Amino acid sequence: MQNCRFAFAVHVMAVLAQNRGICCSSSFLAETVNTNPVVIRRLLIALQAAGLVYTQRGSSGGTVLSRNSADVSLLEIHNAISPPALFGTHRNEPSQMCAVGRGIKIILNQVENRMMTAIEHELKQITLADVVRQLNQRSRQKKSFRM
Repeated sequence: MQNCRFAFAVHVMAVLAQNRGICCSSSFLAETVNTNPVVIRRLLIALQAAGLVYTQRGSSGGTVLSRNSADVSLLEIHNAISPPALFGTHRNEPSQMCAVGRGIKIILNQVENRMMTAIEHELKQITLADVVRQLNQRSRQKKSFRM
């Protein structure tokens, strides 16, 4: 089963960046993602805890970005909503009588550390503003091909 939280969070943050300064309701954000508002509210709680968004409650409330989109990396969004581990390990301790069982956890931890380092390096290079810029370019390109 794939985890969509990161994709949803980047989507929501991009919508907030495009609507800079406008309070967007969780219902509106959920419509843009095509998911339940409860899913979006849970994401917004995590994003707010990380200082990436500000949420105002009430009938005229909503969510806005806390910082300029150029100052928000995809790594910050990822860290706000994703668990620290990429994959789980054995639920039970592997057999120490087995050559694989004695060393598999150490090897998998090393693999996971290398994967996380690579992911962090890439996500740190991309800002929310980069995402919005690419979205705007794609939107302009599609409009120019219409008749």
